[in-house]
Amino acid sequence: MTSQTVIDVHAHLVPGELLSALAAGRERFPGIEVRPHESTFTVSFAGGAPTRPIAPGLLDGERRGRWLAEQGVHRQVVGGWLDIFGYDLPAAEGAAWAETLTGAVREAAASDGRLVALGTVPLQDPGRAAAALAACRAAGLPGVMIATRAGDRELDDPAYTPFWEAADDTGAVVFLHPGFAGAGPRYQDFGLVNGLARLEDSTVTLARLLYAGVPARYPRCRLVVAHGGAALPYVLGRLVRNHLLHPDSTADPLESFARLYFDTVVFDPPTLEFLVAKAGAGRVMLGSDHPFPIGDLTPREVVERADLKESDREAVLGGTAAEVFGAGPGPAGGDR
Repeated sequence: MTSQTVIDVHAHLVPGELLSALAAGRERFPGIEVRPHESTFTVSFAGGAPTRPIAPGLLDGERRGRWLAEQGVHRQVVGGWLDIFGYDLPAAEGAAWAETLTGAVREAAASDGRLVALGTVPLQDPGRAAAALAACRAAGLPGVMIATRAGDRELDDPAYTPFWEAADDTGAVVFLHPGFAGAGPRYQDFGLVNGLARLEDSTVTLARLLYAGVPARYPRCRLVVAHGGAALPYVLGRLVRNHLLHPDSTADPLESFARLYFDTVVFDPPTLEFLVAKAGAGRVMLGSDHPFPIGDLTPREVVERADLKESDREAVLGGTAAEVFGAGPGPAGGDR
């Protein structure tokens, strides 16, 4: 039993009503095709291959609500599903899609007072992405969820300067989530796309951001990293050593590492203890990656089993997230 507000900062939601409208032709985007697939949907962008069938848990609000109550989670931060962010769309259509998807996620989240929505931006066009982020903040959202890159453009590319400036100017949360960028042929066996490739994707993006000095340069941006920061906390010492060998071409990674926030989706209490020791309890927040099987669907357990000071445990379970995301207690219920 706990009296504090427990907040899950890493979850995903797909607005089913929007997809139903697209599938039925009531809503139209030239570059988007939505097809029914058994009890769910697949989505194609810009003539590309269809996505994986959308997991029913992404669409089912009642199922989500039961899970929140069962797990003793009072608030949940929800972004969209990376597969339908539409980064392959032409820039103007991508901007329109991001605005529509953000509005639909926000509307779906509003049906359950425990949910806090994150927006989507057209990352394929940095200028439009900056404008979309600013619009999300103006609409009252805490920030946005983005992938580690759009196409071949890395997030440290100077073209993204307007986006990072907008995040800094508005004090936005930018939740960084891996996509498919690391999933080469070596990862096709053993479930390694989810098991490892996404972690590689995040780690490379983070190393580039740290060496480019992006988090340090935009300190009002709240950059939150999925999956415990992937391998970054473990390899940080090596990145520092490399910086000392190449000080003219790399920024000090420690300066930017200190600006990052991390979720707890690491599954292993000793690993969480290491992360808290490395980053500080005030930089680590409960996450689940709900509703995916590769996520931590009993997210409080790893925090409660870890050897942490009680004040640190309270910060991880919700104290820090309440400040970062502006997430208050929400509706009553959900204690355990």
